Amino acid sequence: MKALKFTTLLLLLIGFLGCKTQNPTLQEKSQTETLAVDRPKSVNVRGETIHYIEKGNGEPIILIHGAIGDYNAWALQMDTLALNHRAIAISRRYAWPNQQPGPDVSFDCTVALHAKDIVGFMEEMKISSAHLIGHSYGAMIALRTTIDHPSKVKSLVLGEPGVETMLSGTVKGDSLINDFRTNFDVAVSLYKRGKHEEAVRQFLITVLGSDEVYDVVPQAVRDGWLQNLVEGICIAETQDLASISHEELSQIKAPVLLIKGQNSPAYLATASDSLNLVLPNSELRLLPNASHGLQGENPSEFNKLVVKFLNDN
Repeated sequence: MKALKFTTLLLLLIGFLGCKTQNPTLQEKSQTETLAVDRPKSVNVRGETIHYIEKGNGEPIILIHGAIGDYNAWALQMDTLALNHRAIAISRRYAWPNQQPGPDVSFDCTVALHAKDIVGFMEEMKISSAHLIGHSYGAMIALRTTIDHPSKVKSLVLGEPGVETMLSGTVKGDSLINDFRTNFDVAVSLYKRGKHEEAVRQFLITVLGSDEVYDVVPQAVRDGWLQNLVEGICIAETQDLASISHEELSQIKAPVLLIKGQNSPAYLATASDSLNLVLPNSELRLLPNASHGLQGENPSEFNKLVVKFLNDN
């Protein structure tokens, strides 16, 4: 599949170089070098140690990764964004190398919780306002942060947030939601039966349409997915993708760049199309030769779109 070829490039570049430190036996070496910067840093946010990487100077940009990821998801953006900005990629609560809950522990992974963490992080870092760039669940978090704290957000770049309220209420939309949730339910079931590798494969099927890429990437990449899987399962169980309403979205005044992949699943692509109609100050751009991996599958074009948007706003 054409999309998977580019997804494979994503994982070979980011996964092998960035996630190679995610092997569970190496957790204590959280200060090892990363692809994007010399060393990660950490700050206490609302009782949790949150790790991040940063580079550059200027207006701050905070990059928020999606499920089963961490700050390495933005390794191919850091150098470009740091040319004119202070680029900060965080590992969200529960993501490597932060403390992670055990597989049988119940915990809060809602969009609202993570949005509070973003605000708390900004306060600890003495950042009064920032541009937010979010991917997938990270884009949902960026939206909630903007809704609850509009003065703290200068602009938004959103990579395919799966906002269910953009789809529900029509036969097609409800069908897409049902299929998406059914796939996630399969992942949860596999995880609870101790079949963690199969659960990761099911996540790939849900967001990419195939798990073929799992067999192509280095073991270090698969280890990274497995290490961050616990929050992905929580997200799938919580089903918080319908927590943002039309009315809330229509009140967002900040400039918004929506980016969707040329080969992305209909659920995610349609949600972006609908968001563009609801958000008052948005623009939608199609990223060629990419599926839901976006910033890693076609980093050059992704970066160009983001830089132009930031320059215009």
